[in-house]
Amino acid sequence: MSTDSPIRVLHVDDEPGFADLVADFLEREDSQLRVQTAPNAEVGMDRLADASFDCIVSDYDMPGKNGLQFLREVRDAHPELPFILFTGKGSEEIASEAISAGVTDYLEKEAGSAAETGQYAVLANRIRNAVDQYRSQRDLKASQQRLSLFVEQSSLGVIEYNDEFEIVRINEAGEEILGYSEAELRGETWEKIVADDSYESVEAVTSALAEAEGGYHSIDENVRKDGEHIVCEWHNRVVTDEDGEVVAVFSQFQDVTERHERRRRIEALHEATRSLMGASTREAVAELSVETARDVLGLPMNSVYLYDDDRDALVPTATTDEALELIGEAPTYDPGESLSWDAFRDGKVRVFEDVSTEPGRYNDDTAFGAEIILPLGEHGVMYVAATEPGAFDDADITLARTLAANAEEALSRIERERTLRESQRWYRTLVENFPDGAVFLFNEDLEYILAGGTELSSVGPSSAGLEGATPHDLFPADIADELADNYRAALQGERHTFEQEYQNKEYRIQTLPVRDGGDEITTGIAVSQNVTEQKRRERELARQNDRLEEFASVVSHDLRNPLNVADGHLEILRDDIDSEHLDAVSDAHERMNELIDDLLSLARNGEEVGTLEPVDLARCVEQCWNTVETGDARIEIQTEQTIRVDRSRLQQLVENLVRNSVEHGTSDGAGRTGGESEAPVVVTVGDLEDGFYVADDGVGVPEADRASVFDAGYTTSEDGTGFGLSIVKEIADAHGWAVRLTDSADGGARFEFTGVETAD
Repeated sequence: MSTDSPIRVLHVDDEPGFADLVADFLEREDSQLRVQTAPNAEVGMDRLADASFDCIVSDYDMPGKNGLQFLREVRDAHPELPFILFTGKGSEEIASEAISAGVTDYLEKEAGSAAETGQYAVLANRIRNAVDQYRSQRDLKASQQRLSLFVEQSSLGVIEYNDEFEIVRINEAGEEILGYSEAELRGETWEKIVADDSYESVEAVTSALAEAEGGYHSIDENVRKDGEHIVCEWHNRVVTDEDGEVVAVFSQFQDVTERHERRRRIEALHEATRSLMGASTREAVAELSVETARDVLGLPMNSVYLYDDDRDALVPTATTDEALELIGEAPTYDPGESLSWDAFRDGKVRVFEDVSTEPGRYNDDTAFGAEIILPLGEHGVMYVAATEPGAFDDADITLARTLAANAEEALSRIERERTLRESQRWYRTLVENFPDGAVFLFNEDLEYILAGGTELSSVGPSSAGLEGATPHDLFPADIADELADNYRAALQGERHTFEQEYQNKEYRIQTLPVRDGGDEITTGIAVSQNVTEQKRRERELARQNDRLEEFASVVSHDLRNPLNVADGHLEILRDDIDSEHLDAVSDAHERMNELIDDLLSLARNGEEVGTLEPVDLARCVEQCWNTVETGDARIEIQTEQTIRVDRSRLQQLVENLVRNSVEHGTSDGAGRTGGESEAPVVVTVGDLEDGFYVADDGVGVPEADRASVFDAGYTTSEDGTGFGLSIVKEIADAHGWAVRLTDSADGGARFEFTGVETAD
């Protein structure tokens, strides 16, 4: 092989900028490298079909086919072409699968400028090594000497078989793995080194090799010379002559016992997790956890401590016999007195190579060496211990973490179910006594788990018969579809209110989530109220409002127009006649205008308010005072609060009260009227604890008349319309306020408004 020949590399990566960067660095590292890029596996296969390459470098995580799928496809077309998996997603599982698929090399991407520069040098070296080996293997087919050199220098074990599958040669690495020398194995078949349980699978491999139909990869249980059983991964290659006859078989192999045992433990842990998730009590979860750590993970000294809320302590709930034999009785941990409590409080896994040197240990004379303490969320902790320091490897720690996480989830599930049962008892009391409607509790599958209420019988089945049913089992499709959509929204944390008609009745339905006391949604609830009568009243009220609007239009048009005509003729008559009777006619017209305005206000506004907004009460009173004809009257503003009201309706209320005080009350300062000593009225606006008042120092209202002053048409003034205080009452009612008429401090009238919302 010429050392000056170029090395043609195909680099497949879905990040174009990174692919180009790698190409630049590789060609800079090694002038013989010629790098061509492809954005994905499909394009990479097209490149392979169009050109010849000496090596493929591929990412793992790519859209479409990933790196392992690409590797398998390459192996189908090019069984021996060097293939390096260069990936940022490194794991033992991916590495294992890559080896199984026949990867040539495996290299993880590194972060950081210095790391990146160094890794390209490593990658360039790996590529050259892979290509050199590839070219060497190709040449070895023609040269037994070079073939032997390859066998001897391989880092993997290599066995050469003849066409009868008798061992011809084994390299030094193979001797170390199997414990046999080449002399001891020469002439033997594979049966000498294969465990009985793997005979059948190895026979299938050798048959396929003999027919050159496959059998290139297998994982078998082998037996060393000393009798130890190990697991080996085998990659087999058959050599044929020009006639296609098998002349030799080469098997590369490596000891994967440890990796195989880790995989076995993981699979067993997954199986044990199913039992954990099926446990119904906290104690059962604790027992299963310690059994799994002992029997599945091979960690015999362990214990689970669960938090006792009443005692505010971590209480030993399950402990293996192996641990009890070493420590005697398991202690209870109070706050702050142990490493376990610290881990529980912080929620952090703690790994101690030698716990006997830790200052926060519970027992100064602890018999433990290494220890792992694993928090179980708010439920407690689990510890795994060993007598020897440094006894746990990374696999032990990882698997223990996984077990603890599964135990925590199982405990959380039990707690959620307990909370759910309690909430269901509460909801059952609610639904069984829910008046004028029905209540439905449903789960994530939209199945009813609880139902009740006076309207439940309209659905059909009884409460028990509803459980397990869905909306589509009970209602017509259009109703069920809308219910299902809103149920799903509730399970996502949304609240919705909508109306449906069913069996000639109208229902208002509110759907909302049910939480477990925290943020997690456990179920949803639908509250259905029969609003048939309410809707009937609303429709009747709407009809009444329409009639009132019609009446208001008549008042506004049919009465005001003739009145305007009368005013016009009155003005013409004044030019011809000077009579005091004309003033009386003018006053009558003015009173009619006021009556029309008040009637329109009652008819059109009624008990309705618009948008509520913060209003400075003092400023509003001042503006109203300047709007009303007040004569010599005075205003005293003793309020500083801001309230939430419909501004225009508050102005109408204040103006009516001010006008009422000015028109109905003049005094001599002592609550008496009449005579030349009459003084101007003083109107006061002040604060109450939850509202405000408007008072005057006039003549007041007799107690016997106070119940009637808010009636429409009630007045004691010849000039009054009798609607002003009725409008005041309706404005107060529309805001939800209470209004009371009483005596002021000076003997006049005092109107108190309470239940007023302030603007903070």
